[in-house]
Amino acid sequence: MSLITFIRDLQKIPEAIPAPGAVIYNAVPARLLRKPESKLARIIAEEIRSGVIVDLGSGTGYLSIEIAKRAPSAIVCGIDLSRKMVEIARNHAAGIRNVRFEIGNAASLPFEDNSVDFIVSTGSLHHWKSPAKVFDECYRVLKEGKEGWIFDGCSDFHKDQADKLIPEYGFSRYKVLSIVLKFHSFSREEYRTKIKAILDRTKFKGCYHMELVDIWMKISIKKCG
Repeated sequence: MSLITFIRDLQKIPEAIPAPGAVIYNAVPARLLRKPESKLARIIAEEIRSGVIVDLGSGTGYLSIEIAKRAPSAIVCGIDLSRKMVEIARNHAAGIRNVRFEIGNAASLPFEDNSVDFIVSTGSLHHWKSPAKVFDECYRVLKEGKEGWIFDGCSDFHKDQADKLIPEYGFSRYKVLSIVLKFHSFSREEYRTKIKAILDRTKFKGCYHMELVDIWMKISIKKCG
């Protein structure tokens, strides 16, 4: 077993990030991700202007808050297993009425059947202990015909993307993200095999699509009839 594989597997032992890790995440990785998450929030707000939007593994809340700001008619619900992450997110969201953060497990979502208009998740798939259960929960709570976007890192994204990413992120931030992705992501081959096999065991079989978007693999899931 390689060191990278060992560290990635180690992350799944505590599925919820411990309090010290949440503080560190808020100080460094969360800041690195603000630019891409701001861009994603804008895209989501243009697509989903109202209804219930759920952010799985919402962390310190930046994405949820940015969506809520841009889509004031929507209700944004951030779900995270880490009590400290939720505490930090609630502090960040002070004064924003259409966003809330709850401690919860993505494998057992606190929503009624057919009650959610959109689901988003960024960088949490590789932490899920039971990904098939999480995907089936997403299917359960989504309204008919509605969809979700599950993003996670791709450790071997196409190198020609660097020409686009370095000007966007800056060289130092790009290098840090590239290193972080080695330990917090899947390879393209793992998406084609491992993640595809998981999805094909869920209710989203035949109703999902994967595409590489910059350093991310975007998994689009839709509740088909």
